[in-house]
Amino acid sequence: MNEASPGAVTYGPLVADDAMRCADLERVLFPADGPWSAATFLSEIGSRHNTGFAARADGSLVGYAVLAALGPAGEREYEVHTIGVDPAHQGRGIGRALLRRMLAIADADAAPVVLDVRTDNVAALTLYRDHGFEVVGTRPCYYRPSLADAYLMVRPADREGDGS
Repeated sequence: MNEASPGAVTYGPLVADDAMRCADLERVLFPADGPWSAATFLSEIGSRHNTGFAARADGSLVGYAVLAALGPAGEREYEVHTIGVDPAHQGRGIGRALLRRMLAIADADAAPVVLDVRTDNVAALTLYRDHGFEVVGTRPCYYRPSLADAYLMVRPADREGDGS
């Protein structure tokens, strides 16, 4: 049996039993932007086109992410639907590790990745730019009910399969 040291973060799939905890974290992380409900998480986790990722510390969910596959094989692109980390665990590289897991799936398909991010979310913008995403457009009043603007960001396909 492989036991993690106390406080160590382990990664695995997001499962239906995580939906309530994800919804709780969404309400903390995105209170003004229509946080996802547990039902929304259940739908996302249950979709055959999505891959959910979980980060756990001491058995508790501390981070989550959902990646959607769009389009047929050979023409596929991926979309980051959500990514979040418990504020008590931020700054430990958990969001970065979740993003890298998502990008590895897209890279295996040599497919681009798209996402939307608030224009004022400096930490997320930095993370995404560090991983090759570029702003390609702005979506005015995208988030509801806050009416905050979003950037549409794209990371081109990694045709070399090396993650760069």
